[in-house]
Amino acid sequence: MNNKLLEMIKEYREKGDFIGEISEQYIKKAQMRLEVKFPLEYKEFVKELGSGGICGVDVLGVEGEEYASVVESTERNRKSGLPKNYLVIEEVDEFVYCLNTVDKYNVVRWDDVSKLEIERYSTFDDYLEDSFQEAIDNCD
Repeated sequence: MNNKLLEMIKEYREKGDFIGEISEQYIKKAQMRLEVKFPLEYKEFVKELGSGGICGVDVLGVEGEEYASVVESTERNRKSGLPKNYLVIEEVDEFVYCLNTVDKYNVVRWDDVSKLEIERYSTFDDYLEDSFQEAIDNCD
């Protein structure tokens, strides 16, 4: 994660906002179940923080050996037509934000009605920084 993200987390983090550090073994298990490799920025986030966010943002991830919210949500959305190259990283009412695990590693918005993939961010860190900043602005 970049320095700006680390500063945001340090300043606004409250107890219970993140699961905490996750072992490489649990990350590999989630990747195997979804048959993808996590992009580096996302993998670093999961390894350091597990899942969660600040000021109400809830980024899906890996919570332990037996449960991974990213796996549960991605599998559920795949049943509705989500392409296999995407990980669901946040559920937002009628749509989800997804991280591309191939090529560009961009973040798209997707819903199970239109099935459109609308690019929103060029990287996971861009998505995280924007989501956190918007939440901070609305939190203050």
